[in-house]
Amino acid sequence: MQTYVAQVAQGYARAGREVTVFAKSSAGPRRVADGHVTLIDVGPASQLRVYARLAIAMARAWAGGERPDAIHACTWRAAIPALPFPRPLIVTVHGREIGRPGGAAFRLMRAVLSRAARVVAVSDATRALMLSRLPMLADRCVAAWNGVVVPPPRAETGNAAVHIITVCRLVARKNVAAAVRAVSDCRAGGIAIDYAVIGRGEDEPAVREAVADGAVIAGPGGLAMTGYVSDEELAQRYRSADIFLHPQIALEGGAEMEGFGLSVADAMAQGIPCIVGREGGPAELVRDGVDGLVIDGRAPAEIRAAVALLARDPVYRRKLGENARAFAVQNFCWDRHCRLALEGVVPQAQDVALPVREAATA
Repeated sequence: MQTYVAQVAQGYARAGREVTVFAKSSAGPRRVADGHVTLIDVGPASQLRVYARLAIAMARAWAGGERPDAIHACTWRAAIPALPFPRPLIVTVHGREIGRPGGAAFRLMRAVLSRAARVVAVSDATRALMLSRLPMLADRCVAAWNGVVVPPPRAETGNAAVHIITVCRLVARKNVAAAVRAVSDCRAGGIAIDYAVIGRGEDEPAVREAVADGAVIAGPGGLAMTGYVSDEELAQRYRSADIFLHPQIALEGGAEMEGFGLSVADAMAQGIPCIVGREGGPAELVRDGVDGLVIDGRAPAEIRAAVALLARDPVYRRKLGENARAFAVQNFCWDRHCRLALEGVVPQAQDVALPVREAATA
């Protein structure tokens, strides 16, 4: 979400718009101006207090003459403080946050999204999930992929062992424990693989157990869990990776799903072939056999076979990676995302407010 907020704000700014981001972070309260983007950070607090502080901050800005042509809420919950303001409302939906609410929460979500002039779904899978619950919003909902920041082309990695990475929040739908077991099986079969799982989350104990089990298997290479890493180390991990592994699945009857897969898009922009599950948004990004592999994340044999195929064939990996980078450059664009968000809502908007619950602390 932090990445999404920052990139959407910069996308609007590149289009010549003045952007005010209303957010909460551990670095607040503060007001910071950077070019065409102003951050009003209300500081950390409980959820209800954050909503109240955001509403007050927006009201003060409004009273002071900062009256935007549109308000873009980066989640439907973040739109709640924006409801009193008489401006076109744009709301982004990402996946699980629209699939899971029930009872009073569902009624609140329906009320908020019904108020929106535009609903931006980050993938066709997310749009389909939303319309399965709120079909009346079909005419105002558009699917718009997120963008990426495209780095310079990578040099050949020259790794002795194949380097595989997974970068994500460790939750059950990411299916990382199954990825670890697949890599361990390949190592046991004699394939030299160094695999790093980068991230943290509530599924960490299950992933750690799979890593511990895999560590005792005789075979070339190794397994590691890094937790969070610095931006510099993450960039280096991407530069040296040969394969990106993300065999996600959908849970709770599809309500708990991966809406887009920003780390997958980042890997593709780096020229890294990705192995992704067929459930959720990442399966839209990767064209099977063209710029990566799409597998059934619920089938351990399919994950294992995909890893072995790419690990053993550097020429095929290179071809998929080149195609992935070309696809990412052409299709993952924050400026396009922002244009679709405003299209038909505020044709000549100059000022946009983004109320969000969290933002980067930089």
